[in-house]
Amino acid sequence: MDVKYDPKEYWEHRFSKNLDLTTVGHSGLGFVYNHWLYRARFHAMHRAIRKLNLDVSGKSLLDIGVGSGTWIPFWLECSVSKIVGIDITSSSILTLSNHYPQFDFVQANICGPLPYAKDHYFDIVTGFDILFHIVDNKQFLNAIENISKFTKKSGWVIICDSFCSTSWGPYYHEYHRTYEDYYNTLEAFELNIAHIEPIFITMTTTLCDPNLGYVRLLGSFTRAMLSLVSKLSSRQSTEWINHIIGSTLYVLDTALCRTVRTGPSLKILFAQKS
Repeated sequence: MDVKYDPKEYWEHRFSKNLDLTTVGHSGLGFVYNHWLYRARFHAMHRAIRKLNLDVSGKSLLDIGVGSGTWIPFWLECSVSKIVGIDITSSSILTLSNHYPQFDFVQANICGPLPYAKDHYFDIVTGFDILFHIVDNKQFLNAIENISKFTKKSGWVIICDSFCSTSWGPYYHEYHRTYEDYYNTLEAFELNIAHIEPIFITMTTTLCDPNLGYVRLLGSFTRAMLSLVSKLSSRQSTEWINHIIGSTLYVLDTALCRTVRTGPSLKILFAQKS
């Protein structure tokens, strides 16, 4: 019998092992390669902020699914003035409350009633690698509605997913919905898509257009590469090699993402509240 996905139980168990890139990032790829995956995410965000000419300095930000707080140093470098983090796990909230006492962290499920929602609005609301872990469509709808409620008028919602023309999943704790699904749901809650920025081309799993020939070849490459990275990360004596693999593919993906409008994997979507 299939085991039903319980988000709180799943993430509490996962975070109880170690609250860092090895548990919030791509499972099984180790700290070193996840470091390069997140570096690619940060670079894509900087690139998109420049393209949109967004001034985030002095803004308030809500990080939904804050996890290990990986994005907090990024936003501090951007001079964001206020950060609030929401996470479903007590592990995340306790750890981050101790590490960043100047900010607020609240344990809550973005799909349900939120104790922090009343009279709190933010210039920026982020949901990175969190919405595709909501496999139930009604809960997904609830999450987008809550996100919209948190967002000031003319404020920005920033989401990470693949936004393909066809869906991927649902598979246990992952469901990558289509661009059309996001467009229709966001629009229903006064959130208008303004930009999508590709993050990865070669560094991680391909999710879009699996029937295209070049995507099948790329998918074969990424599967072989990720298998190698996983094997190397399993031993401390060999994990350093993932710095070479990660840095090489990071440079390649950075160059490719400057020349394309979309990509076969994860992307960053920017939507503005009307």
